[in-house]
Amino acid sequence: MLNRRPTRAERQAQTRQELLDAAARVFVKRGFTGSSVEEISAEAGYTRGAFYSNFRSKNELFVELLHDRVYTRYTEMTQKGLRGRPPTLRETGEMLAAIQAEAEGRWIWRLWFECLAQAGRDEELRELAATFWRGNRERIAKLIEIALPHHNERAKAIATALIALDIGLAIQHFVDAGDVPLDLYPELYVLLFGPLSQQPETPG
Repeated sequence: MLNRRPTRAERQAQTRQELLDAAARVFVKRGFTGSSVEEISAEAGYTRGAFYSNFRSKNELFVELLHDRVYTRYTEMTQKGLRGRPPTLRETGEMLAAIQAEAEGRWIWRLWFECLAQAGRDEELRELAATFWRGNRERIAKLIEIALPHHNERAKAIATALIALDIGLAIQHFVDAGDVPLDLYPELYVLLFGPLSQQPETPG
């Protein structure tokens, strides 16, 4: 068993992961638009052919990198809430702020902003980028249906607003961290969304 040769699927998974790791290093140095398939492939020790055997484009690799490094964190947060007690608004804000505080979280968000700017001119990238929020929006909506059953009909809209606050704070913190510190996250989540927890009054 110790000498078992990896299967084709295992080798391909390893190649994909090594390309993702290499892309992370290249994107940090060059930015999204300044990076090339050739440089990413060389950084990973592979050819262009190996790259295109795993990814259709640099766009697809970039979005998968976001899923791999950031989206999984959001997925874990929502899945944990679906399995047990949904997080409070304050806990949600604290967890999101913690992602922003991490070194990897900061550079991933810088690349994400660059990606969004590029998406305005690239329909393929725009569609790929949409997947970053689409699944998360659905899971947050399910959490809202559990935590705030009286808002079931508006769960998706509320989920969209929660994501919008996260993005807006991330952008403002990135460009003006001194005036928009991360401790605003939990405060604003409670301030803006706390009233939703109030049960509607029952007619006389």
